[in-house]
Amino acid sequence: MKKDLGRNLLLGSAFFIAAFFWIWLYRFIGAKAFWVALIAFGIYLAGGAVPRKLPWMTLGGVLGVIGGFLAYALAMLVLPMYSAVSIAIAGAVFVLLGAVVSIARLSDMFPAYLLGLAGFLGAMDRFTYLFEENAVEAMPRILGTLFGVTLSLLFGLLLGLLLSTPILKLKRGEAAGTSAKAGGE
Repeated sequence: MKKDLGRNLLLGSAFFIAAFFWIWLYRFIGAKAFWVALIAFGIYLAGGAVPRKLPWMTLGGVLGVIGGFLAYALAMLVLPMYSAVSIAIAGAVFVLLGAVVSIARLSDMFPAYLLGLAGFLGAMDRFTYLFEENAVEAMPRILGTLFGVTLSLLFGLLLGLLLSTPILKLKRGEAAGTSAKAGGE
């Protein structure tokens, strides 16, 4: 029990340091949504920090960011612009599409997909004034947000792989050794 507390404290401290620097420096490296990295780390940790799930989580997250981009385009270019119903319809359509695409690996892909979609839409919500006041800057901002949210999501998953996988793997290794000793006696 004390070893678990020590590992959890180590993991929490390492994440504290990484989160501090990410939140402080994310603007300078092109990431648009620092919270996406923190939530991606949490999703990876909640999924058991199993590296074999990481490719599916990554695929789901990247598809989610693309889905968010397409939902935003649908809401701004096809449906009535600036209507709350438009973004709700477009978002719901792409949530359903994401569920269908990730149905084979739903528990691995879909949470990251939702994070990517919501992260993109949330980050773009900060820039809606551009369409009304300065439309020339809107497209570069959209593309920058697409890149930045993807970067944040990938960083969060990488952080989970680098921090939580080794620490939690030690815990699993000791648990397996303990059960093998108990079985051998």
